[in-house]
Amino acid sequence: MLEFALIAPMLFLLIGATVDLGRGLLIYTMLQGASRDMARQAVLGYYSGSNTLPPTCTALATPCSLGPLTNGAHQLDALGMSVVYQDSAAISSAPSYGNFVANANPLQPGTITLTGAINASKVYVFVYELDSAAGNPNPRWSCPTCAGASGAAVRTSGHQLVVVDLKLQWKPVLNTLLGIPSAITFDSQSVERLEY
Repeated sequence: MLEFALIAPMLFLLIGATVDLGRGLLIYTMLQGASRDMARQAVLGYYSGSNTLPPTCTALATPCSLGPLTNGAHQLDALGMSVVYQDSAAISSAPSYGNFVANANPLQPGTITLTGAINASKVYVFVYELDSAAGNPNPRWSCPTCAGASGAAVRTSGHQLVVVDLKLQWKPVLNTLLGIPSAITFDSQSVERLEY
């Protein structure tokens, strides 16, 4: 009994760390799958109008059953995560919860960091287009209020690149139990070329 009492805390800590690590790996894998699925949908012409509305194929004689593009991030709902998405206030800037730094090569995805009050267990969604056509905003973010000046389309035709970047801050249960305040930021970025 005495030997078990001495070993038990370390044994339970090891088991807890293994379970926590497995859950973190599952969350990261699902985040990667969600970003790939969203990028594959974002390249379709059906989704050129909005990230939050059903695609235009629902207006066809035989409507498709696809939902809004942002629904792809809800794959993590089963793990207790919630999804945060906002359209931008300007077509050339990221949503308010992120800071975008362009790549030195404007045809490559940039770097996004989360800003402001970021909550753990929330998936922050970033979707933008890299536009190689001269005179077009690059990158181009979804901005419905900018439609008059920049056109109504979220993405423009011409085989541009679409970038879907999902970020999630995850705080392991073990960190909470041990009183460690740090969280881990998972990031999954997928890039696809528009099919139209």
